[in-house]
Amino acid sequence: MDSILALVYSSEFNPADYGELCKVRPDYMLPFAGRYRIIDFTLSNLTNYDISNVILYAGNKMRSTIDHIGDGRSWELNRRRGGLTINPPNYDITNPTEIETYFDTIRAFESSSAEYVFITNPMYINKVDIGDAKERLKSENKDALIFTKKTYDKDGFFLNRKIINSNENGKPTSAGLNLGTSEEFDLFSGSILIKRDLFIRILRYAEEKNSISGLLTAIFDFPEELDIDFYRIDNQLEIIMDAYSFFNANLKLLDREYFNNLFYKDGLVYTKSKDEPSTSYTKDSNVKNSLVANGAIIEGDVENSIIFRGVYVKKGVVIKNSVIFQDSVIGEESILNFVIAEKGTQIGKNIKLFGNRSHPYVSSKNEILEDWSY
Repeated sequence: MDSILALVYSSEFNPADYGELCKVRPDYMLPFAGRYRIIDFTLSNLTNYDISNVILYAGNKMRSTIDHIGDGRSWELNRRRGGLTINPPNYDITNPTEIETYFDTIRAFESSSAEYVFITNPMYINKVDIGDAKERLKSENKDALIFTKKTYDKDGFFLNRKIINSNENGKPTSAGLNLGTSEEFDLFSGSILIKRDLFIRILRYAEEKNSISGLLTAIFDFPEELDIDFYRIDNQLEIIMDAYSFFNANLKLLDREYFNNLFYKDGLVYTKSKDEPSTSYTKDSNVKNSLVANGAIIEGDVENSIIFRGVYVKKGVVIKNSVIFQDSVIGEESILNFVIAEKGTQIGKNIKLFGNRSHPYVSSKNEILEDWSY
């Protein structure tokens, strides 16, 4: 779909809210579901709608990005024309805002032949029908569509999530935070589709004012009268904004219907392939309601957990309600409950680690945890 230029930028959430999980990687590179990364959903969605002109704003800590995504081959984005561009950070700007980040690459937008720009935040996991949105924007001659999900939330699960307010005519008027004053609202789902020439003018306007940091604010603050509307989705939406929401989203994958909706409905999800042997289960192992990736060795008990590639769960181990990242080793007789074990965590014999659903225990990458009383 050469008429759309896609911008992928994780601009909204504070890396500190992920704790140890984002000390070595950007948030969009967080491992997910045993063998995927969060960015896989966004890149796959773009590929499924044949969008081949993509700019990924990589941010700092780019090593994992380069290693996993490379030239975009796994998503058929390694094109001679267009394809995937991984844009490094501008180190001349300290903590650039969303507007400053886009404005830094404004020449790419000006030289593009695309008619529209699709801006999406990968930390909003959902599958968007970009083709249908483009046809609506074109047929109704809208200036921009803001993607939302009509949400009823009497229990306050979506507190502090971004919402889009509307006027009496049902048109979007501003972006705000859900503070629980209304049980029904338009939950922002992380994407905007806008005319390219208008996008450029909005960037110039916001940069000149030097007081607007976010694109949504700039759109609503733009002095010209714009025809903006909602594009409401009705499929699965996950917002990964901190360690808790990341942990919760992983454990929700243990519901088979939820997993199938997220990974198979409305297009497949692709990732970098790795050659790993099949998972090995010994006769003493006991695995219940868990997602276990290939290359793992399971000798102990695993229940309600996500086990990534190459994990070694030794004899007598009990793991419940936990997410164990790649190449971790869990020593004999250890017990883990509500734990996120970072990549390469080495847990010794007879170690007990406990968190809770709201505050899981999180190890550091390659951390060694031993009981020195032996």
